[in-house]
Amino acid sequence: MLPRIIPSILSVVFFFSFLFFVAALLLQFVRLDSSDLENEEVFHSAPYDVFVYSAFYFNKSKSLGDSSVVILMTADFKVLENVKKLELLAINDTNRVMATAEIERVTIHDACKWIAMTATTEVVLNPSLLFVSLGGNHAPIPFEVISTDPKPVVMCISPLFAAENWQNLLVSLHLYKRFGAHMHLYIRSVVSPMLEILRVYEEEGYVTVKPWNRINLLNRDERDFNPNLNVEFRSQAAAQTDCLLRYKEASEFVAFVDLDDLIIPRQANNYVNEFRYLAAEHPTVAYFTYMKENTRTRAYKRANVFSVEHVLRSIQFEQTTETGKMIAIPSKVNNTWIHWPHKTVKKLEVEPEFNSICHLKHIDMLDGMGVDHDRVPKYDPTTGDNDEEKPLISNKNIKMIEKDFNRMSWKSSVRRHLRNLPVNMTYSKIISDCYKESYYTFHSANENHGMLCPGPERCDISIHKTRCWNSVGEYHSTRDGKIINIHYAENADFALNDGCQV
Repeated sequence: MLPRIIPSILSVVFFFSFLFFVAALLLQFVRLDSSDLENEEVFHSAPYDVFVYSAFYFNKSKSLGDSSVVILMTADFKVLENVKKLELLAINDTNRVMATAEIERVTIHDACKWIAMTATTEVVLNPSLLFVSLGGNHAPIPFEVISTDPKPVVMCISPLFAAENWQNLLVSLHLYKRFGAHMHLYIRSVVSPMLEILRVYEEEGYVTVKPWNRINLLNRDERDFNPNLNVEFRSQAAAQTDCLLRYKEASEFVAFVDLDDLIIPRQANNYVNEFRYLAAEHPTVAYFTYMKENTRTRAYKRANVFSVEHVLRSIQFEQTTETGKMIAIPSKVNNTWIHWPHKTVKKLEVEPEFNSICHLKHIDMLDGMGVDHDRVPKYDPTTGDNDEEKPLISNKNIKMIEKDFNRMSWKSSVRRHLRNLPVNMTYSKIISDCYKESYYTFHSANENHGMLCPGPERCDISIHKTRCWNSVGEYHSTRDGKIINIHYAENADFALNDGCQV
């Protein structure tokens, strides 16, 4: 017979075990109530949340290793202090193997609470299923097998939101096509006729269009904490890294530009030859930076008289510059922030005398018609070294680009949507003013006090009811209960709504 003291001890042990269990359960749901959570530590006791944008499997990779997986995520930057790696389970037809993925920062600063990051490791050959192991639970991670179909040069366009600037879009589509680049375009929201036109261009091979989903945490009410207010420019660094990874084994060069940025090759007849020249002259560099030269041009506001030729012939340099954009050699770069990678690799700052980005900073919208078919725009960067013998773009190329535009615009599948394109830009001015008030005014004055994390979520465009296509997806969440919760979206597509959802 047991001594009487033992049941008493066991009762105490069970009692305190029960209290510990209840306390641990409650700590999962502790939140900080505040009117301005974006500036508070919102995860004192609750687990961290991680949103997965995409995951990719590489059968072979020069820089990642063979049979590798990369998971692209965003989360509070403090996650990196507590979570150094993820435990993955990869399953193929014959094996199921655990692997440890090292987490690497992508965003270079902590100005915004949520940053981009990647987790990379080698796994079993040709996996069919991938999971993140979370303290005994397994969160399924949808992944894509990377294509190796050659696309020598890819132009990755940062995510569009409430996009209505169709003039920039049409110029970019035809100019990039002319000089041998494939355009990869991310969309949060866009006015309806623009997406319908883009679908035709996608069928013709000009562009790949991808939805770029907003962050949705199923275990948190956005009135308590909205992560979309805390990512820099709709998580642009994550989008650029997503694009880099997608074309990592298919492209020689991947450029990261905005829709109003034009790279026009001046030292060769196409992009790949100009970039190959730079790579051959500087074999140790991992990426090039082209300076942005601001320009002014003119465009017709009505699509029935619009001319790409008119926009190109009207370009004039304004003798002001902005921070440049990068062209990466994907075999040497695994992820990147907006302007350069977090990891130190060798770069080349391309001199403006060689070439630069033509930034369509200012476009004067016109009602009338008429094109000066004789004007050839000058290449006149801030250095003042204008080479009259080598204009910005040749007369022949302008004519060929316009011919290609006319061919596409006369397609019935394009023409019926051209007439519905907006004449007056309503969203653009609202967003531009919003960015100035919340970010650029402080950034240009080098004043951090009062500067907010920049992004379209801060801009109220709800008063306008233009019909828009918005990115959507099926959101999923797996709770860990210890350190992190995994959230992800799949089956991403577009939905038509009365209003752009930024």
